[in-house]
Amino acid sequence: MNTHNHPPAAGEVVEEVIHVEAEIEDRIEVLVLPATGETALLELIRSKLELTDEHHFFERDHDEPFRHHAHGRKHIRVVGHRCHEVTVKVRYEHDTKDHHFKPSGTVFKALQWAIGKHAFNLDPTQAAKANLILPGADQPLPREDVIGKYVKAGHCALVVDLTLKDFTNG
Repeated sequence: MNTHNHPPAAGEVVEEVIHVEAEIEDRIEVLVLPATGETALLELIRSKLELTDEHHFFERDHDEPFRHHAHGRKHIRVVGHRCHEVTVKVRYEHDTKDHHFKPSGTVFKALQWAIGKHAFNLDPTQAAKANLILPGADQPLPREDVIGKYVKAGHCALVVDLTLKDFTNG
């Protein structure tokens, strides 16, 4: 196998690899795995991270369970979580609304639902200022983070507050 950055020698077999960023609840693991072979990528990820079937895997910001990457992909981001779905309870003023999301869904996706017509139906001015924040926190959740990151072990629910506070001035 060619382990240096030299072009492969004539007749040398170069193993195709895929780079996997796996976010597992409270940590991120970066793996380099063979991209070919009979073993499904999901099983290779489980084996390398020593995880059992109790962890569900999703490609980041996708709802369908992850099995194998599309042919030709060199990088993939997956989220592994014990919950198949998370009930996000959003509190705003004196009301609470909840919706089910995959743990791989982003905070931004949950925020879009919360400000939309199926939840609190904020006007465009309010919606532009809206953020989701953990109760008692002083900063909103980063919109690019996945929901599963904030779900406590043993639970499949997340309670957040919808806030219109301006966080730009520190």
